[in-house]
Amino acid sequence: MKTLYFLRHAKSDWNNFDLSDHERPLNARGRRACEKTGQLLRKRGFSPDRVLCSSAVRARETLDAVMLAADCRWPITLEPKLYGASADSILGLIRQQPDAADSLFLVGHNPGFQDVVMGLTGREKSEGTLARVARKMPTAAFAELSFDIDSFKNIGVGTGCLVDFFKPKDKTIV
Repeated sequence: MKTLYFLRHAKSDWNNFDLSDHERPLNARGRRACEKTGQLLRKRGFSPDRVLCSSAVRARETLDAVMLAADCRWPITLEPKLYGASADSILGLIRQQPDAADSLFLVGHNPGFQDVVMGLTGREKSEGTLARVARKMPTAAFAELSFDIDSFKNIGVGTGCLVDFFKPKDKTIV
């Protein structure tokens, strides 16, 4: 069994136009969303085997703030290829992961994350969850997919089950 977790970076700050897109930090709303997400993950006992995080400042700050709120430290690898990655590129990165890990947590960006979650999902645990992802995977949205396979190399289109999807605005998550 393999599990993938996707967390889209939280809301970023657009106030400094001198910064490149890659260097934009989180804004106050984004930091609040990270705190809510981290609290929920702590409550659920969330503990991924590996973490791949985009090298963009807003993605790194998202992960740092979520880990702080979750009161956890997870093994992190900064992955520059996640910045602006397409669904195909993300899938390629997933397939390269070592099979010693059973769960992989990716922190990055849309539209790649929404596209890969949609593409990998063949079934859903709760009816309507996939439709919610299809409508929008907003900033700080989190998705969990499970796969009845032994190797990340075997993950493909439609092979996963969408187990969970939430966004910070969901009133029932914490």
